[in-house]
Amino acid sequence: MSDQKKYTTELSKGQGMIAETLALLQLWTPGMSVVELKAAAVQDGVIGRATSIRVKDIVGRVFAKRYLQDQDKPAIYLKQLMDLGVSGKMMGQIFLIHTARVHDVLHDFICQAYWDKYIAGESIIRRQDALDFLERAANNGVIAPRWSDTMMLRAARYLTGCLTDFQFAGDDRAGRREILPVSISPLTTLYLAHEIHSSGFSDNALLEHEDWGLFGLEPMDVRNVLERVANGHFIPQFSGDLVRISWKYKTMEEALSGIATAGL
Repeated sequence: MSDQKKYTTELSKGQGMIAETLALLQLWTPGMSVVELKAAAVQDGVIGRATSIRVKDIVGRVFAKRYLQDQDKPAIYLKQLMDLGVSGKMMGQIFLIHTARVHDVLHDFICQAYWDKYIAGESIIRRQDALDFLERAANNGVIAPRWSDTMMLRAARYLTGCLTDFQFAGDDRAGRREILPVSISPLTTLYLAHEIHSSGFSDNALLEHEDWGLFGLEPMDVRNVLERVANGHFIPQFSGDLVRISWKYKTMEEALSGIATAGL
């Protein structure tokens, strides 16, 4: 865990929120402010039976925090994929990436605790595993001041709940969830590779980006998945530790169009 990280309790405002994210992406248009989106969401009733207070909370403290960052780029990219016919089910892993980026506690829990158990061949992840992870974080100063026992338990529930929302684990059964088979999809691989590239990372740095760890991938694994999905989207070349990728698309928007029309 990085000494610079400080875990927060903000994940308690919403776990995966996949259905809500899809509904708000359909409603949102580029340039729409958070205030305007809150009003539209309340008026249109796009989030089921949620109260107006809860709707505004989801928009402002969940959706906006995850997808209306960096000049709204995440929302713009996801909206484009939706408009090009990519299903919400196919975008679940991409939702995870953007969720984990703003919640260090979730990012580290998946990359460390979850994948440690997965790689060890264990079939169950327990709420206690999340509690143990949080206790280690508190001991390492990442949770400072230490949360109350009640908050630690709530956070453990939210962390394991996210595993279910993003299809990394099954439903909760008395604090235990079945670990499900997980592999990064071609869509997610192409999206993440192009998004990292468009953010200014070098080709070598792309392989080492921490978000690949959400899918249990080390740099050598990333090389392999990039080679499998390249298929005209880019040309990867590897020589020892050196990486060179010839990129076909000039912009992220071009890349998304090419990815979506490839019928992944």
